Amino acid sequence: MKISREISDHQLTRFLKEGSKDAFRVLYDRYGTKIHRFALGYLKSEHDAEELVQDVFLKLWDKRHLLNDSGNIKSYLYKVAVNSIYDFIRRKNLEQAFHEFASGATNEVDSTWDEVVYNDMLAQINQLMEQMPEQRRKIFKLRKEKGLSHEEIAESLGLSKRTVENQVYRATTFLKENLKQNSVLALLFIYLFV
Repeated sequence: MKISREISDHQLTRFLKEGSKDAFRVLYDRYGTKIHRFALGYLKSEHDAEELVQDVFLKLWDKRHLLNDSGNIKSYLYKVAVNSIYDFIRRKNLEQAFHEFASGATNEVDSTWDEVVYNDMLAQINQLMEQMPEQRRKIFKLRKEKGLSHEEIAESLGLSKRTVENQVYRATTFLKENLKQNSVLALLFIYLFV
């Protein structure tokens, strides 16, 4: 079914929920350029703004079945754009901080920002660690934060060395798998902890 360009946003949303590619195209034509200009104002890069627009509309298509057809699709798109801009800037800053940290090229002005990014990474790792079983978390903290050897941990907790090695391996694997979503965090994790 060919959709008219004059159709309302509510009707477009309803058709989009049903999987209409024409409705998606009309929404893209209607709001793509506006979101691009909006993103460009924050990102200051034509390429990054174009990438962000693609990301916003990909998310719209992926989440189309969750849309509220009585809601405001324009507000939804801008909300996704704002969140994507935030994530994009955060990721770029994290990448820059990692490269500077890895090369040892930080200066005093950037060191506070780098510390914030580093602390954010640690907070995410700590949040993941809270999801581990208590004994695994305890063993991992003794190994990574206190720097104890497998033997020292085994002795202090009354466990076998093999159990400690197994728990450290499982903790590291769990963190790596859950940090894959953010490749920069995974790099930082490997660089700092493994």
